Amino acid sequence: MHPILSQALVAERAREWEDRAARYRLVKELRRARRQPASRPAAAVPLARASREPVAVASGQPTVEEDRQPVGGRAA
Repeated sequence: MHPILSQALVAERAREWEDRAARYRLVKELRRARRQPASRPAAAVPLARASREPVAVASGQPTVEEDRQPVGGRAA
């Protein structure tokens, strides 16, 4: 067998093994998630869900709108 063909075959088998291992890990995580109770502590909430809530701005810090200058005005 030509070396290039054997290298391609080995690379294909390695990708198959990695794909199979990734699928097994995913199934393991899903099974583990099913066994855990539905309620999670607040620290375990994903950032995407937590970022939907409005963020309070401290009153001492200027907001972006307050920091801008009018278009025709000069800086003091």
